[in-house]
Amino acid sequence: MAAADAAVLDIDNQTSIAKDVTSSPSNKRKRSDGDDQAGSAKNTKNNNNNNNNNNKRRKKKKGGGGGKKQHHNKQKRNWIESCSESITRIPSNCVAPVTCVITRSEIEEEPLLPKQVVNDVTQSEDTKHTLDRDDDGADKIDCSSNNEPAESNTSSSIEHPANSIATLSKSFVDTLSKEPKQPWKIATTLQVNGEEKKLFIPVQRHASTTGPTKWQETQKKQGRHTKKGQNYSHLPDGDNGDGKKNPYPKKAVPDKFWAQRKRLFSRYDEGIQIGGEDDPEMWYSVTPESIGLHIANRMALMMNLDQKSTSSGTGAGDTTKTQCNDSKKETVIIDAFCGCGGNSIAFARLNNNKDVAGSNTRVKVIAVDNNLSRLKMAANNASIYGISKEDIVLVHADAVEVVNAYEGGSRKKIQSDIPTNDRCCETYFGFAVGGVELLPDHVDALFLSPPWGGMDYDSNKGKSGFDPVNGITLESKMHNKEGDVMKKNGGELLTMAVKAVLSESKQEGLVVAFLPRNIDGISFTRVAVTSDIKGSIELEQNVVNGKVKTVTAYLGPCVHRYLTGEEKK
Repeated sequence: MAAADAAVLDIDNQTSIAKDVTSSPSNKRKRSDGDDQAGSAKNTKNNNNNNNNNNKRRKKKKGGGGGKKQHHNKQKRNWIESCSESITRIPSNCVAPVTCVITRSEIEEEPLLPKQVVNDVTQSEDTKHTLDRDDDGADKIDCSSNNEPAESNTSSSIEHPANSIATLSKSFVDTLSKEPKQPWKIATTLQVNGEEKKLFIPVQRHASTTGPTKWQETQKKQGRHTKKGQNYSHLPDGDNGDGKKNPYPKKAVPDKFWAQRKRLFSRYDEGIQIGGEDDPEMWYSVTPESIGLHIANRMALMMNLDQKSTSSGTGAGDTTKTQCNDSKKETVIIDAFCGCGGNSIAFARLNNNKDVAGSNTRVKVIAVDNNLSRLKMAANNASIYGISKEDIVLVHADAVEVVNAYEGGSRKKIQSDIPTNDRCCETYFGFAVGGVELLPDHVDALFLSPPWGGMDYDSNKGKSGFDPVNGITLESKMHNKEGDVMKKNGGELLTMAVKAVLSESKQEGLVVAFLPRNIDGISFTRVAVTSDIKGSIELEQNVVNGKVKTVTAYLGPCVHRYLTGEEKK
């Protein structure tokens, strides 16, 4: 044993360490220089041969010269999992107006059943039962739940094109053209007391981000961390254990998406609509239900929606539900890219939360999408979850126009046209559907879940991960015959959102962005600084069953107070 090894293994045993040091090759050479010179060349030759043999074994095992690089890439983690803390290392010649705080939230979710065990007999009873289940009815699956709403459920007889896309209204485009054009540019330096300093983004890791997840610890205790028992494969044709096979073309809706349909909506079998061959994008765009509910609850905590109502002239006695609802303050959350309604439904379900229901606040959701067929699906899905028609308003408009309709949380006094076919308000499944005329006078929170660039979003990345500026591109159609398109990147979108919702004077407002798990936190925080965010922002790892699925960013004065424990001024 070498001296260093002995020191590590038995640092308190000085006798053992001295014995190992005395018998080491280096000490023997000092005692017998003549013999050492004779054996030196022989030892060197043997060491070289051993090294060559070890190198050959490594190359053979890793599959040639490129094996090392492939192994490294396979083990590479996302930025948010591997970045180090730098809050105590701010250079003196730099300025750090915003701290990026990384947290981890472990979201409980029932694992998908079943997965077929390959070359292993360690199956659970549920899995065995499912594997032996007959496939009766699997080919007779009813796909009507993913078609257009039935006429009996639609209170309007006016027909729309299946994918009617909202355009920017003429009044909005005219107003935009009159404003001075200032090209958006991400900040790299800031002026401090007349001196230009480099921008530095300090990173602080919360205690929750250290060590293995609870799910991983549980798996280890149950002996599932070994390779044996983890050699699983999915059942064929997207069967998740209920015998229903994927009814869609695999190129449009891959089997893995169909298999996870109940993760997206737990009540899928009751008639949920996600889209089909004509609109498969929703299958990889909708937020899984467990993550959506978690985000909604986090937003409620940050905005103090569970604050108990106070007496105001009526006394401190028990009030009826009607009296409570009449006196409740309306908290407005805009879901700017609602799609088929995953997050919007989660926000509206806050009103069923016992803490929020017992407070002096009621949540009202403004679900915005430029695709009318997706709004119809959102209305259908909300009705299945029993959402009140008063809790969700569906707005068929472009997200850029909706965000620009507000400043500091209040609606701008600008007359705007209805950007959707100039038609009056309609209802689907009891929910109002219309244009920007349905927007409320104020907004408390804005939720952004813009497209990331399709299923290959992983390729739209910068040096350290997904770059929100280059990876997110919004295309808004103009209201003209030429069909011109206005483009905005992810940085411009966040800047518009911060300006629309956050009120520096009132210290109110919340902006939440739903991001991919490989987001580059430094690039995103630079965008936040460019958007005049101050204090702290939070990047939350959404961990499901031990794996980081997505990242949620929280920005605003209430986020800084929530992280630091400060009281509102």
